[in-house]
Parts: sequence; structure tokens; C-alpha cells
Amino acid sequence: MIRQTLMEAAGNLLASWQRSLLALIGIVVGAGAVISMLHAGTMARQETIRQFRQMGTDTLVLRADSPTGLGNFRLGDIESVPLMVPTVGEIAPFMIGGGPISYEGQTRNAGFIGATGSFADVGRLPMAEGRFLSPHDRFELHAVLGSDLAQQLSTPFSPIRVGSQIRVSRYIFTVIGIIEPVLMNPMLPMDVNGTLFLSLPNARRVMAAPALSMAVARLRGDADPELAAQQLQQHLGPGMRDSTLNVLSARQLIAGMNSQVRLVALLLGAVGSIALVLGGVGVMNIMLMSVAERKREIGIRLAIGARRRDVRRLFLSEALILSLLGAALGVALGYAGGVGFAWMSGWPVHFSPVAAPLGAGVSLAVGVFFGFYPAVMAARLDPIEALRSE
Repeated sequence: MIRQTLMEAAGNLLASWQRSLLALIGIVVGAGAVISMLHAGTMARQETIRQFRQMGTDTLVLRADSPTGLGNFRLGDIESVPLMVPTVGEIAPFMIGGGPISYEGQTRNAGFIGATGSFADVGRLPMAEGRFLSPHDRFELHAVLGSDLAQQLSTPFSPIRVGSQIRVSRYIFTVIGIIEPVLMNPMLPMDVNGTLFLSLPNARRVMAAPALSMAVARLRGDADPELAAQQLQQHLGPGMRDSTLNVLSARQLIAGMNSQVRLVALLLGAVGSIALVLGGVGVMNIMLMSVAERKREIGIRLAIGARRRDVRRLFLSEALILSLLGAALGVALGYAGGVGFAWMSGWPVHFSPVAAPLGAGVSLAVGVFFGFYPAVMAARLDPIEALRSE
């Protein structure tokens, strides 16, 4: 009985294939949108975690804040942290600023970081050419460039390399190193790839408002970031006068980013669900048109002994077939959309394990839900009125 009903429903759909195709497209697009958006959310989450892991989950960023803006650390207090705070292995204070840089007649605005020689080790900055700043460069006019900044300042006939000279303010600096391209570090206040690195004394020469207001630290082994933050407050807090110490850990950022990415994934799924509901409305409209056009057929069925539930089952079977086929094609479209998103973003492909069953299940539920009303209408038709319709 069920097999015969399904075969008859499939035959009815094939007989009006153009109308069936329109209804099918709505389900396919809706299911594909839900699934591809869930995949996109998963890939965004995995990429965020990957960037943080590459940066290191043992990283802390310290910032001195004051009521009027950034505060100041005392250099001696910062440099004594590895000796006085047992959970911190390395620390590198730095100051931030910005301004124009000139080379061979070209000028670019860039961010400046005034740092000590330990900044490259703590920040995990690999060198493409030359070396990073050392304690011997404190008062020498030496500079290190990020990869993007070096490329922007280079000319076809005069690329920047170790030994090139650049102008910053009224000083001529010699380039002693170029950093390899690195992922943007969410813990740092600027993109390393587009930054000029100077020693702290030289940074004070060229920055408009130099303030030793930040530091980046790495923990020892599996030290607890919360315990490290407490110990840093105890060590640095009393000497900061009008400033307050804020400590941000990579693990805190990871937890916050995970919750944000989950929220974005839910929002993307909700947007895709709207498309799926619209597809369900299309199914209902198409089936209502089918009921209106097939009144005589329904009247004959009821007149020769068909039960109302048989008519209802027939139209529900048509909606079910459309939903099943739409869900299957929607899953394929969703996976193709996920692969396309990964290709356009340059991220590794990561599929959400719940996307396919959730998208297919919702598309089936929507198709059957919106197909139920036309099926009930068909079953409630009066046979005499239905036969008079033509």
C-alpha cells in the first residue's frame, strides 16, 4: 500500500515536472544554505583556534592603563619579572606609536614598536633576513621591518634588504633584519607584518608620545594564567603609581572567541533557516496549485471509494518525496558551498559534524509541515463539488 502510494506520488510529480522542479529548488537552496553556513562557522572556529595555537596559549599581555590613557611601566620592574615571578619565564616590554617612513623617494605610514631584544623570542617572530634587535643596538640607529612593510617600501630596482637605509622623522636608520610573514597576533595591538621595530631609546626619539605601557610575557611550562596574573599584580602593582595593571591571557581570548564564533554560527544557521522556510512556503504554494488543478481527480477518487486519509496520504507522499530529494541535493550543495568557502578564504576544510543531519532533518520537517495543509485541504474536498469544478 505504502509502496503503491509512493510510486503514484512520484508519477504525479513527474507528470508536472516543471512545477515540481520549482518547489524542489526552494528546498535545495534552503538546505544548502543552512549546511554551508554551519560549515563556514566551523571553519572560522577552527581557524581562530589554529591562529591562537600558533601564537601560543602560554602568552600573556600586560598593559598599564591610567585615567587619561596609557600608563607607564618602570623598565627595571618589568625586566625583574622572570626573577621575581616564578610562573613567568620571559617578558618583553614595548611601546607603540606610528608615523611616516621614507625609502628611495617613497613614503609609507606604519606602526612603530619600540622593544627590547627579547621581543622576537617571546612573540615567536622568525627572521627572513638578518637578525632582530639586541642589547647592543640600544643607541645604534638600527631597525627591523615586518614583511609587508618591507615589500611596500621596496621598488622594482631597489628592494629593501639588510643594509638598506630608511628615514624615520629626521633620523636615518639602517635595516638589520626583516621578519618572515606571520599570522596576525590578536594579543598584540598591531599587525607585525606592517610594523617597524626600534630599540626603546630610538623609539623615544621618533614617537610623539612614547610610553612604556605594554609588555608580552610567556609562562613557564603549564603554569596557570590566573595565578600568573595574581603574581604579576603583586609584583608590579605597588610601583605603578597612578596606573593600573591589566593582564590578558591567550586562553581567555580563545574562550571568548569560541563563544563569539558559536554565536556567529548560530546566526548564520538562522539566516539559512529563513531561506529554508521560504523554500517550504514554495512547496505549499505549488501543492495548493496542484490541489486546485486536480479537484476533478480528487472528486473521482472519493466518489469511487477512496478514503479521505488515502487522499491525504497521497499528497503528503508528494511533499515527502520533494523534501527527501531536496534534502539530499541540499546536503551536496551545502558541502560544495563549504569547500568553496574554504577555497575563497584560504582556510583548511573542516566540516561541521552536525550540519548534514541537522540541515537534512530540518528540510524534511519543513517540507512535510508545509505540505500538510494542502494535503488536508485535498482530503476535505466534497466529491460532488469537486466533480462540478470542471
